[in-house]
Amino acid sequence: MMKKWLVMFGVLILTLALVACSGDDSKDEAEGTKKSEETKTGEDTEKGTAEKVTLSFFTAQPDRTTGMGAIEQQIIDAYMDANPNVTIEVEALQDEPYKDKIKIYSSVNDLPDILHTWGQPSFIDPLLNNGLLHELNPEDFADLGFIEGSMSGFSKGDSVYGIPKNTDFLVLYYNKRLFEENGVELPKTQEDLVDVSKKLREKGISPIAINGMDGWTLPMWFEYVLQREAGSFDVMDDALHGNASFADDVVVAAATTMKEMVDAGIFADGYLTADYGTAANLFGQEGAAMYLMGSWEMSLSQNEDYPESFRQNVGVMNYPISDKSEVGDVLIYHGGGYSIAENSEHKEVAVDFLKFFFQPENWVKLVWQSGAATPAQSFDKYLTGEESSLQKEIIDIFNSVTSSSGTPVLDDATAEFKETIMNLHQELFTGGITPQEFSVKLAEAADKVKQAGE
Repeated sequence: MMKKWLVMFGVLILTLALVACSGDDSKDEAEGTKKSEETKTGEDTEKGTAEKVTLSFFTAQPDRTTGMGAIEQQIIDAYMDANPNVTIEVEALQDEPYKDKIKIYSSVNDLPDILHTWGQPSFIDPLLNNGLLHELNPEDFADLGFIEGSMSGFSKGDSVYGIPKNTDFLVLYYNKRLFEENGVELPKTQEDLVDVSKKLREKGISPIAINGMDGWTLPMWFEYVLQREAGSFDVMDDALHGNASFADDVVVAAATTMKEMVDAGIFADGYLTADYGTAANLFGQEGAAMYLMGSWEMSLSQNEDYPESFRQNVGVMNYPISDKSEVGDVLIYHGGGYSIAENSEHKEVAVDFLKFFFQPENWVKLVWQSGAATPAQSFDKYLTGEESSLQKEIIDIFNSVTSSSGTPVLDDATAEFKETIMNLHQELFTGGITPQEFSVKLAEAADKVKQAGE
């Protein structure tokens, strides 16, 4: 998996290095518009008959006025304008409530026509194994610039059941003003991260905001800590798939390091009771100096819910390294995307909508130029040279990748394994289990996954 990602990003780095930021994209837009028109007038689509069609669209982007939710809505509105016989009704929930409701919809085989999916076994396998998702034709999306390998998480065998929307990576956002005014240097190593956190605390500033209550960020962070301990992201994959063990000394050492960092106070007080919104707001309101989160939050610099001093000073950096790692060792993957329900009565229209949605002048251009996210499609032709400093720093991280994690391990198995690994981290951090017990219990959970697959 890692080699595939290295090839993939090597291509992107070269591409981004060659383009002129203000490149003329008029030709591309003309071609894109033509493709959209072709999509609008497809001969075999139900809308061609002017039949009234209502599609349900279930998304994990509840904010419909800013960020990715706003872009989703903009494209939905544009599609309905171009296809007045089609109405798209949106239901939107935050990630965790969304996942809970998907379980309810699945239990009665009544999934929405178009739904947000994560191309990760912990989420998508139950839907695939029960035949709830519609098989898509990759040729419908073949010329839309998708990054090589980006659809693999949404595939089963040679069949594709979802289309990825973003390239996601875990980064450390920071408040430049808080660092500069307090004379604190940015951390380059994990040891620096502890020292910096102590200095910030001495000045009354919370170090890192994180949504510890949600749980999923913690194992993702552990992948960084273990990679910094072992020098490779492969350890986690090998342990999960039986080629190594979570009980190995290197895992215990990484867990020990994590526990020491937690005990040193790198996270804001109350982090285990902070959900996604609470953690983001703590950082955005300048109550914490750093924020461990995905690249999809790069619209922080444009969110007017936060003070101007924050928006002008938010920056982002790679996760700190160790003597066994490089700055380009990045936890990066393709996470969310969209699928169509097998039970949908309007699958042809739903496919037509997704083809429209992923036209480069729609999702790719709009989501990048709005600063909402990094697409899963090539976006170099939509660089304008007028990106925010946060976007430019994100590109720097994107271009820094020399090795990658692929799908985070917590999502690379069953939903039960994901729940277990999240709970074990919380137990480790609260002192409920030792690093040794943590590694043994992780190994036991991985054994269950292996036995279930045999």
